[in-house]
Amino acid sequence: MAERQPEAPAAAHYDYTPKMPADQWDAIRPYVQRVVRDTAPRTPYSEKELYPAVSRLALFAWATASVPLEDDNVFDPRFINRFVQHHLGQYSRAGKNTLRARLRRTSEALLGDEAAGTFRALGKAEASRPYTPSEVASLLSWASSQHDEERTTSAGALLALGLGAGLTGREIIDLELADVTTDDRGVVVHVSGDDARDVPVLSQWAPLLTRRTASRAASRWAFRSGQRGGNINLVTDFVSRIPRPSVELQSRRMRATWIVEHLRRGTPLDLLLEVAGLQSAEALDRLLPYVARSDDDPRRELLR
Repeated sequence: MAERQPEAPAAAHYDYTPKMPADQWDAIRPYVQRVVRDTAPRTPYSEKELYPAVSRLALFAWATASVPLEDDNVFDPRFINRFVQHHLGQYSRAGKNTLRARLRRTSEALLGDEAAGTFRALGKAEASRPYTPSEVASLLSWASSQHDEERTTSAGALLALGLGAGLTGREIIDLELADVTTDDRGVVVHVSGDDARDVPVLSQWAPLLTRRTASRAASRWAFRSGQRGGNINLVTDFVSRIPRPSVELQSRRMRATWIVEHLRRGTPLDLLLEVAGLQSAEALDRLLPYVARSDDDPRRELLR
């Protein structure tokens, strides 16, 4: 009778020590360890390579977005996309791509073909695609559903500055109440910095900004009282709190929506470039397909 061969010992797991407060790591460690140990054999990455990406995503879900540590939530491709695009501002493009790749493979290992298909769809989507009217209505509903005056007026100002003035995320964060003025022709915001300019706010969005400037809850900043300035993740952190918008809120998409609205209205190109802080019309090329044309377009008279 042949002797029974001893079983090969199980491979040792990687002992990961993250750079985060101990209480935070204690809260997410069981989930992170389970995910990494389960998926590493089914991805091109080792446990050592997966730990930094998975732990950062789990911490964002638990501490910032208040998302339950469950695979369907944390590794939803759209949630990963939101995390990479808006919460890794300090990372280089290469760093973002590395984390995205590892999280994508982990998601596919956990959620299967459905996740893979969603990632492909997200990859084809234009990040600067304008919001549709129904999406804008959803964002307005979200802004009005906040729990207190500070958050309500901040949410309104965020939409007014993005959809009504086309400011970038950085410009929204840096804008102070003193930079908002009103005259007999409407509301104007003064943008400082390298792209300094005065931007008239579209009339339908001006009331939200006026409410913010008149609010007792507001102090110094047009968006988020109490901030110190310089927090590049301020918008992402704000919209991640409950209640969250059902439509993903991105400053780039708000700016694209504002530009398309001006193109639709026939705003002179030189004036649009000036108030948008753009140096060349080439930046508008990708938005032209979103500018609706009709047979009775009144601008046709300009071409006769």
